Amino acid sequence: MSDMTALDRLGFGCVGLSLASTPRQALSLLAAVHDHGISYFDTAPLYGRGYSERLLGRFLRSRRDKVTVATKFGLSATPPPLPMELALPLAALRRRLRPRPAGVASPPQEPPADIVSSRRIGRAEVETAFDASRRALGTDYIDVYLLHEEVPAALEPAAVDFLQGLKASGAVRKLGIAANGGRYRSLGPADVAGWDVLQYEFGPAWPWTANLPARFPAMQHVFHSVLRGVSTTDPAAPGRTLASCLAACPTARVLFSSTKVAHIEANLRALRG
Repeated sequence: MSDMTALDRLGFGCVGLSLASTPRQALSLLAAVHDHGISYFDTAPLYGRGYSERLLGRFLRSRRDKVTVATKFGLSATPPPLPMELALPLAALRRRLRPRPAGVASPPQEPPADIVSSRRIGRAEVETAFDASRRALGTDYIDVYLLHEEVPAALEPAAVDFLQGLKASGAVRKLGIAANGGRYRSLGPADVAGWDVLQYEFGPAWPWTANLPARFPAMQHVFHSVLRGVSTTDPAAPGRTLASCLAACPTARVLFSSTKVAHIEANLRALRG
């Protein structure tokens, strides 16, 4: 990734995609992001009760070869209960009728360094999750497939073999881990051998992850939640923060998310200077 521009290294997080009032609105948001030069989209089966993957899948229909897709496995998910054309407007109506009280998010607390995996993830679970994501996304392959909120020690050997088989066949292009950055402090390079991507929180609110790029130099790093706690009164602050995170690791990818095109455009203008 060393020859990529700052814009090439940005990615869009689809965690809030299902907050759109209609599928058309969500697809318009994705199209605007893509039109502004961002082609990396990160989702997961749990995002928006499964609607995030399905919305992204609709967007991919005419541009699969122009988009890099990251999704996840390891946390159980159930099929969405309603068609998107019903579910999204109903959810929007509930939010209008019962708005959440405004408040200031508390600063994140540093997690303990000795988190131990208690789960065991077998091949059947991974295979089922992979097939479900591929159907939801409407794609034959997944560019980046991430173990969600776990570390490789939670995987049974047969599950690891299955994942490596997906990579060898081209059904998955890269394998990665997407967990709380605190989980990585007890790991060393040998613990992530055979994996390509390390995804975690990064930026001013997460000082305990600042040394991870140096600790795992062979991995591709993906930062998310970088705008947590950044000033909303200074319109240039998000762009400056994105720029500083990109500069912190010249080969890293930085994710950001918004439900409003205007915010995305403002962040990109600030990033460009």
